[in-house]
Amino acid sequence: MNHDLHHLAGAYALDALDADERRAFEAHYPSCDVCAEEVDAFRDVATQLAEGVHTPPPGSLKASVMEEISRTRQIAPVVQPNVVDLTERRRRRVAPLAIAASVVLVALLGIATLGFNRTSPTEEVLASADAVVLSLDGTDGSVRIAWSDELGRAAVFGDGLPITDDENEYALWAVTDDGVAPAALFDVDADGSVRAVLDIAEPDPNGWGVTIEPNGGSPQPTGEILFLGTF
Repeated sequence: MNHDLHHLAGAYALDALDADERRAFEAHYPSCDVCAEEVDAFRDVATQLAEGVHTPPPGSLKASVMEEISRTRQIAPVVQPNVVDLTERRRRRVAPLAIAASVVLVALLGIATLGFNRTSPTEEVLASADAVVLSLDGTDGSVRIAWSDELGRAAVFGDGLPITDDENEYALWAVTDDGVAPAALFDVDADGSVRAVLDIAEPDPNGWGVTIEPNGGSPQPTGEILFLGTF
């Protein structure tokens, strides 16, 4: 399971994912108790925040109320010793409910704050000011690369890729003016998908290529270039 998916619950609840990320998350979260609970929590928080919007009363309201009070005689109710004041009874009944509701709302807002402040490595790359997304050409599956030269990182999004055996892994190559240079290695999930953020040492590449190489990588591609794209 790709752990980056666990960080998308908040963005999914707010409908802030692209089509590929939404499909990947919707295939994952119904079977993940943690993500399902987070989606429900984020949606509840969004509802609470929406209901909390109010319109301030007009400034003349307080003045008119105070004027009416000054002209109205205030008479305390006569209450028998064995009679419970209805106001006091209501206060006793409502107070615990209000406290409980406040605790729940504070907890939900705490969850929301933690979720919104938690930025995944994938989101960091996509949010970078110099991020460039490139779709690579290939025939067996699909691969997109989001690259940030400022961060020195590339986010890899792949679906429908061939499954490798225990002796091979995928290699990402940086296309340069002098050819290609090894950039990073990655694996795919059992369904042929990958969502990974890779540290890239090669500065300012012209594009990206993907091959399958022996474990540990190779200085130059040894197999067929499965995917290739240039800026």
